[in-house]
Amino acid sequence: MHYIWANRILPKEKLSTTGGESIKIINTGRCDKKESVFHDARLIIGNKEWSGNVVLHHKSSDWEKELRRNKGTYKNVILHVTHEDDIETMRPHGEFIHQLKIEYPDDVAREYNDAANNIPLQCAGTIAHMEEIKLHSCLSRLLVERIEDKARRIEALHKECDQRWDDTLFKLLARNFGFGVQSRVFEEWGSTLNMQALGKHRNNILQIEAIFFGQAGLLNEKSIPSYYLKEAKESKYYNELTREYKFLSSKFNLKTLDSSIWSVGCATPHLRIARLAKLYASEELSLSSIAECNTISELRRLLQAQPDGYWRYHLQFGGTETTGAAPLKNSHSDLLIINTIAPLLFTYGKHRKEEHLCSKAEDFLYSLRREENGITRRWAQKGVTVSCAADTQALIQLQKEYCDKQRCSDCHFAYEHIKNRIRA
Repeated sequence: MHYIWANRILPKEKLSTTGGESIKIINTGRCDKKESVFHDARLIIGNKEWSGNVVLHHKSSDWEKELRRNKGTYKNVILHVTHEDDIETMRPHGEFIHQLKIEYPDDVAREYNDAANNIPLQCAGTIAHMEEIKLHSCLSRLLVERIEDKARRIEALHKECDQRWDDTLFKLLARNFGFGVQSRVFEEWGSTLNMQALGKHRNNILQIEAIFFGQAGLLNEKSIPSYYLKEAKESKYYNELTREYKFLSSKFNLKTLDSSIWSVGCATPHLRIARLAKLYASEELSLSSIAECNTISELRRLLQAQPDGYWRYHLQFGGTETTGAAPLKNSHSDLLIINTIAPLLFTYGKHRKEEHLCSKAEDFLYSLRREENGITRRWAQKGVTVSCAADTQALIQLQKEYCDKQRCSDCHFAYEHIKNRIRA
């Protein structure tokens, strides 16, 4: 009843009291979710305007029970809203109070109560059959929520990076090079990187790689499989990295992670770390270069950094030779644009109050094809299909922040579902 009145989910036909007088709502009033009284409501009942409190009960007889417990709650009541009209509503001294009866199917009440008890509403069918313009309006709202959530986290990271945007970019990029499965591990590794030390040696790719692999714990002999150890120790490149890291670690007091953290997911992150080292050393990827891009193709080119030298022929230290590291796939570049570039550009634009950068960040998401992951596949199975990354990001926000947390009472799709059920 509270949800119905607060959101004006009322029958299509004109409202009228149980006595037959018309009701027009000017303002439903204000109310805490736990209360049954809406304060300072404004209504027109018949031809007279009323200002005061609206009281809600499932049964009109519940009024009498609560009145005995707390008479002060029901001062200045102008309307009593009920689902079951079993008695006339009276003031303590016998004066008549206008009453509105709201009818709705019993199964709607059961669904709402289930949602209140952490059993999600079965509203996927409603979403799948919504008008396209209304669906995308709701998804746009969810997209903005998701970008704003990411922006808050990026602002915190920016603060940790002493307000340096390019350092923020790199640390965020490092996290997202984990591509989901290893994101937490890459984030932990990225958090240990000493950006001042890196900046002083940016023109020396060997020293950058030494810091990257050394702080990841991957220069430790224990991280190398025993059957590759002999080849690794005989490698000139591995020995050069080890020597450089020993010197730089002592110089900058660098923190080395335990290599066992890489056992999550793919245990050989070496190529991704080498690619990140190449990206960092090239100095081509920066916030200013991102802001100058206008197309997805331009962003993909910025993210392309082909590891060379040793990593053209190896997957890990001492590993068997391969045909070389393949270019970064478009699908991987697009994930980096979705999770790194677009939210960072949005945050930067918001920080500088440059609205065109925020709009450009959103446009990038609308230009990318939809993501394929467990969440989007589950929604597709329920009949909800979308075509671009902006909409899949919105569905991820819907799933993680509303469905998984049983926040049905705050969800616009749940509102549409309940509204359609009541007005069916």
